[in-house]
Amino acid sequence: MIALVDVNSCYASVESVFRPEIVKRPIVVLSNNDGAIIAANRIAKNLGFMATMCEPYFKVAKQLEQANAVVFSSNYVLIHDFSRRFHHTLFNIVPRTETYSVDEAFCDLSGIGNIHNFADFGRFLKKEVWINSCLPCGVGIAPTKVLAKIANKLSKKSDGVLVIDDSNIKEVLMNYPLRDIWGIGSSSVRKLNLMGIKTAWEFRQYENKDQIQKLLTKVGVKIWQELRGNPCIEMLEVEDKDMIGNSRSYGSDIYTKREIAESLAEFVTNASMTLRKQNSVCYHISVFIHTNPFKEIPQYYGSGFTTFLSGTADQISLIRAAHKVLDDIYRPGYGYKKGGILLSDIRPRNESQVDLFSNNFEDNEKLNSVLDSINGRWGKHTIRSAACGYGKKEWTRRADFYSRDYTTNWKELPLLKIS
Repeated sequence: MIALVDVNSCYASVESVFRPEIVKRPIVVLSNNDGAIIAANRIAKNLGFMATMCEPYFKVAKQLEQANAVVFSSNYVLIHDFSRRFHHTLFNIVPRTETYSVDEAFCDLSGIGNIHNFADFGRFLKKEVWINSCLPCGVGIAPTKVLAKIANKLSKKSDGVLVIDDSNIKEVLMNYPLRDIWGIGSSSVRKLNLMGIKTAWEFRQYENKDQIQKLLTKVGVKIWQELRGNPCIEMLEVEDKDMIGNSRSYGSDIYTKREIAESLAEFVTNASMTLRKQNSVCYHISVFIHTNPFKEIPQYYGSGFTTFLSGTADQISLIRAAHKVLDDIYRPGYGYKKGGILLSDIRPRNESQVDLFSNNFEDNEKLNSVLDSINGRWGKHTIRSAACGYGKKEWTRRADFYSRDYTTNWKELPLLKIS
């Protein structure tokens, strides 16, 4: 059996952990630069907010105020920390766990002995997640990943736990719409509707495998088999990334090359930390900058790349390379809205070949190791390159409703007042 554990309204739930007084109010979380609503709690959804995905904030700001809603900017530091707690909780209970997203995980229960009642075990998982992270979640348990997804979605309409097995599978799938099946897109729904198939149960009962493959390819066949209780989508192990990117939409249009260079240096710093964490090196770095496509201004998109003869994970070397590419692609007179970098051609460090004509064989490994150790203990950017800039940065994202970093910043720890 497979369990899918999914945090309810994750971004909104995290924001309310240290603010219990807002739990019964509508809560919405905004995207980068406070552009659009990307998450909402159940109360806000019932009021019609997020009726369409990524609804622009400026269009509903007045309605949110009238509804006494609480608005937050995306706090990725806080989200990441709670996501880590959530996944570690599950991993400590079920060793074979696949991280599907920041707030979702598949748990393979086949290696867990003495489970006499799967519903009780689901409630146990739900309780442990709450104890360790204060996050509400739903648990769906079924023989396959696709069925576990369905069980999880329907669990939120009851007590938060649903098990699908032979005793109730027909009842569950009879009224489950095709459009809500994991992996079935709108075009696949239209094709199946033309065949008279309108529910998950009708799709499951269809017998012509060749016709399904013809219309929905091999992916559709896997979904069909999973609905029939035959596991086809394997549990994935955590793998090293073969490409590492970092980019951002700036809080306002940037007109100076210096500010863009500072932003690229910070992007490289973040990406190189990930590269070193998985003990890899890269041979290729790409850089891009572009203007705001939503403004009626002269548009420009610049991109370029450079390669390395020897693989590197050194942030200083990578920053210099990014700035060299910037020299080639930057055009003065434009207002730039977004920039980013991408590290690719990534290989394990022990497989990296050294440039025979280079005098630097160490790749600043000792320096980077010290930086990573200090930043890992005291905070991500405790020590960084001066190329990242200092003081107020105009290119940072807009976040007018940013909450405190309650769990990762000594100065922002929650305070308990006892009277």
